[in-house]
Formats: sequence, C-alpha cells, structure tokens
Amino acid sequence: MILGMRWAWISDPDLVEGWENFDVFSINCYAVDPTSAIQNIVDLGVDLPVMIGEFHFGALDAGLPATGLEGVLSQRDRGIAYRHYCEKAAAHPNGVGCHYFQCYDQFVLGRFDGENYNIGLFDICSQPYPDMMEQIKRCSSEIYEVADGQKEPCKEKAETIPMIAY
Repeated sequence: MILGMRWAWISDPDLVEGWENFDVFSINCYAVDPTSAIQNIVDLGVDLPVMIGEFHFGALDAGLPATGLEGVLSQRDRGIAYRHYCEKAAAHPNGVGCHYFQCYDQFVLGRFDGENYNIGLFDICSQPYPDMMEQIKRCSSEIYEVADGQKEPCKEKAETIPMIAY
C-alpha cells in the first residue's frame, strides 16, 4: 500500500499530480474540523481515500508554555476537540483515518527545535490526561457507527484560543 507523501499543505493544484500512483492520499491537517481539508483534496480531482497523518490540540492549563498549532482553553477542551476532529474525519466519505501527533507532551525545556507543547495524550511522566482519555474512549466506541452514517459526528466544540507555537 502506498500512502503518498503526506502533504503539509497544498499551495498549488499541480502538487496533487501523480495521485493515481497512490493507494491513499495523505495530508497533515491542523484545524478544528478536517472536513474542508479532505474535501479540498476531492475537489482537486483526487479519487482516493484521504488519511490525515498529523493533528493535535494543546492548552495552557497543564504547565507547558505553548499550545502547539491548534490551541484550546483546557484539557477538557482538548478531549472534546479530539473527538470532534476524529468523528468529522470518519464522517467524510473519503476520510479513512487520522493520526494524533503525539503520544507524550514535549519537554518543558523544549525538543531539538525548541517546541515545548502540551499536545500529548500523556504528560512527560507517562500520566494520562483523564479528560482526553474519556473522550478518546467515547470516540473509539462510536467511530464505526459514525463512519457508517448510523450516528452523527460529535457536535460539541471545544473553546479555542490563539495558538502559541515556536
């Protein structure tokens, strides 16, 4: 299976040329709702399933000084944002999956490039964020019904804040 090259963004329609050689078209999508990004690929003429290779949500109430590329108000909002995003991706006819970036928060002193985001499912001491885990569990138990159209995707939306990213 060839997953394409995981575009971070498509600034020109010519960039999708050659899509016929892939089995899945892969993109990164940092947004509250991935629907328009997936639809953009379809509207460009790509007739493939679309997989999102990277997305995350961060908040400032866990001690780290940056939200990453999508900011929300709290850990509760991070969980809601996760569920909303995943279920919206599953509800799109071309959406076949999305990968959360990343499992653990980044270190407070930063990684190699200085990023120190509260974006993990776990903190750096391997402790889960309970509100995230609750929403992940709920999403996981309903995702196939959403994908099959038997259930509407999550309508609850997180309270967003401007991103703080380096």
